[in-house]
Amino acid sequence: MTRILAVETTPSEVRIVRAERRLGRVHMIDCRRVACPTADAQRAVLDDARAWRPHEIVTAVPVAALAHRMLTLPFRDRRRVVETVALELLGQLPSDPGDVATGHVRLETLVTGTRVWAALVRQASLRAVCQPLATGGPPVRVDAALVGAWHLVEPSHAVDGALLLADGARSAVAVRRDGRMVGIRALSSDPAADPAAFAAEVRWALTALSAPGRTIVCGADVTVDLHAALREALTTDVVVLGDVARPAWRSEGLDACAVAAGLVAGPGLVLQDAVDATAAARRRRRLSTLAAAAALLAVVDLGLVRWRLVRRDRALETAVRTTAAAVLPPGTPIVAARTQLEAAAASLGARPANAMQVLDLLRDLSARLPSGVPMTLDELTVDGDVVRLHGSTDRYETIDVVTRALATSDFLRDVTAEDSRATIDGRGIEFGLRATWHPLLGAPS
Repeated sequence: MTRILAVETTPSEVRIVRAERRLGRVHMIDCRRVACPTADAQRAVLDDARAWRPHEIVTAVPVAALAHRMLTLPFRDRRRVVETVALELLGQLPSDPGDVATGHVRLETLVTGTRVWAALVRQASLRAVCQPLATGGPPVRVDAALVGAWHLVEPSHAVDGALLLADGARSAVAVRRDGRMVGIRALSSDPAADPAAFAAEVRWALTALSAPGRTIVCGADVTVDLHAALREALTTDVVVLGDVARPAWRSEGLDACAVAAGLVAGPGLVLQDAVDATAAARRRRRLSTLAAAAALLAVVDLGLVRWRLVRRDRALETAVRTTAAAVLPPGTPIVAARTQLEAAAASLGARPANAMQVLDLLRDLSARLPSGVPMTLDELTVDGDVVRLHGSTDRYETIDVVTRALATSDFLRDVTAEDSRATIDGRGIEFGLRATWHPLLGAPS
């Protein structure tokens, strides 16, 4: 289990979301906003949050602090995308931003390349966000605000639409179409001071981004007046996040803490991903424990397999000894049952055929030779387990008919034709057949 603490700090308050990751799934424990009019009050709230002893602390950079572009790169390899996206983004800016951190979200994999949404933030802005959380170790991850908040929305409402954050200078809008991000924009109007002006700016931004579907509103400045102004200004439906959020993320303070909750709800746009030494050591210990457990399970599994093989071998050995005792002459000592059985079988197979077995063979041959086929047999010899027939006929097709007929016999195996040639007078065909004979034990007389 991993405890995750998501924190969003503002000049007047702190938004905190606590969550736990168990077996790859994240469960929110609580979300709350605490007023912090002074730096000391903010520090006390953050110290109290750290007392929960989270394994990971994450935070977000406001959209207004980002420079972002939609990029289409001419390759699909993940490593090349990571190496190139920062250079491509910097090359599209009008001036050198200095020391920056960059990140991207893969939007679409095309036949000719990859389409991503890339963003950068100055290191000064990044440090300003991380500085209040630096006591006890910096955040392990810093994301772009609002991107991950889409994971809070039910899938049926998250395909097309706009996610509007009403939160003073942090206000922004993100638009999705066909389940993919198509644009994000920071808003300059203050939703608390002038809801009508804010609604007008939202209408302009949504028109510029060609936003489809409904508008989902979240943020600390969502009020009845703002909701009414948005309904009047926009042509689409306006709903609050709490009404369309996934059941697992619904909470009383979710609307105000949407950015913080989005940091743990799913993958967003990561601008900085630094793993502290404590978390790394904890992961190494966890991996070592898992490796030891895997090795132990492998040893146990090997022991179980060997035990089953030993049981099977003993069962086979018992069956062979039982068969040998039943087949071998009474009083024969059983020393190596399998070897004695093989020797007895070989001795039985090497015995010459008796007259009764030869008669059985002749009866079977007589029954199987086609009666309506013009054919003359001149010679039949039995030499050990080899039977040879020699005769003549008027056409080659007859040889194939006889060969197939004898192949159905229980006495004969590997019936083949050999030495087929025309007779001296040219009026017929001489042929020979060869087969392997296996006398049947207990055949009727």
